[in-house]
Amino acid sequence: MTIGERLDRIPVWLRKWIVGALGIILFGGIIIGLFLYFYLTSRLSYPERNVIYRVNESVTLSVNSSRYHVDRSSSASISEGGIFSGETMQAGENDVRIKAIMCKSKRREIGDIDEYELLNTTYQKVAQASTKSEKSRAIFDIARSNYIQNVAGLIDARAATEEIKLITLETAPEIARAVDADTYVIDEGAQKPVWRYRLTDGRRYFGLLGDKYRYSTKLYEQNAGKSKLIYHSAETGLFGVMPQGSDLYLFNEIPGVFQSMSDYFNGVKSSEEIYAFKISQYWDAFPWRILNGGYVLSDAKGDIAKIAFEDFWFNYADDCVYRYYLDLDGNGVIDDTTEIIGKVLFSRTESKDVKTDGSKDEDYTVNYSYMSGYEVKNALTDFILCGDIEAMMPDQIFDGFGQHSYLGYVEEKRDDIMLYLDKNTENLDRAIKEDDTLGFKTSLLRLLLYAKRPYVTDVANKMNAAAGKAAAPAVVK
Repeated sequence: MTIGERLDRIPVWLRKWIVGALGIILFGGIIIGLFLYFYLTSRLSYPERNVIYRVNESVTLSVNSSRYHVDRSSSASISEGGIFSGETMQAGENDVRIKAIMCKSKRREIGDIDEYELLNTTYQKVAQASTKSEKSRAIFDIARSNYIQNVAGLIDARAATEEIKLITLETAPEIARAVDADTYVIDEGAQKPVWRYRLTDGRRYFGLLGDKYRYSTKLYEQNAGKSKLIYHSAETGLFGVMPQGSDLYLFNEIPGVFQSMSDYFNGVKSSEEIYAFKISQYWDAFPWRILNGGYVLSDAKGDIAKIAFEDFWFNYADDCVYRYYLDLDGNGVIDDTTEIIGKVLFSRTESKDVKTDGSKDEDYTVNYSYMSGYEVKNALTDFILCGDIEAMMPDQIFDGFGQHSYLGYVEEKRDDIMLYLDKNTENLDRAIKEDDTLGFKTSLLRLLLYAKRPYVTDVANKMNAAAGKAAAPAVVK
């Protein structure tokens, strides 16, 4: 029996019902499909709760830049969030209130030019830094050295006078295993630069593939002509291409693979106490926009802190939320509900303006929303502690300028806010550098103190710094 004969045997009334049902299903499917399309592709705003600070940044990116940290110029307006009014947001509410701008920061990183400005509400400079760069012209300089000098100072807006606070000198060969940057602090009495710190960046492949393949960071403190290692951080991956974790040792260098194997088979054990930390990187394949799931900082007792990344499939485009956690009860286990100390929303919007000058440079806007954690009453202190967590991850911050995350930009704007709130040399150093040098000890001790680590006093004594100084973050409302 053919298909036509089979259909002829179906009653007419049933055929009408089948045709009608198929029509309803088809029509309903089209309506549902259109609804889902417009719903899933519509651009929504991520819900913001208890905003501490909000930053709106206009960026121009050079498409011809070949550097790892691409050439860019930016202007950021920083304002207080709604939390300063004393009101907290409940579920279903969105804190979109914008208060008056409290300061602006400007950065210009184009080729050999590197400039930084921090302005107050009347657009007067309160801090600035500038860099001079000169390439070596020596015939026998095979490494093609680049001599860099950065001068930074604080400005008295009323008197329109600048007081130089920091000078950073760097000799950066293009072919080298490591690059040193020396930080000099101006002695207020003698008004002379005093060498205080050396930051050494280790590079893979002798730097032949550029500064992209930085794999380690060492911070030395200079005191009375003697050099003391503060920390040594080294990535645990082999090639430095994908996101990866690091080992971080205080006061000791991390032993190499061959040294570790030799000590293990020969039964050699160091009699000196080792303060070792580990930054672990974990993956998050769903959604696949950002495979990097975040970083966990831990010691022998367990987890100290964590930065978790959240991205989205629909509605929020390329928005990313960074959640900061701290082991506040000191048990080595982080409670994702009660021990969250802050969130940051990174939201990028492409410019729709059409360039008329033929330039191919890319323009876009970034909005940063720094939100409180579980305890809203501790928002300002937690804001500083989030920066301390970032200071403990130097290698990950270096790769956080759009490569493996946006943590570098998040830290950059946090440092601008900290400098404006408390204008001192330590915060000035934070604002002009990717790695904290002057402020690392303070950040480390404060973080260990709030994480209730029993060895914080021993670490403070070794650093010749009082743990009490780290207990009270300097915050000016």
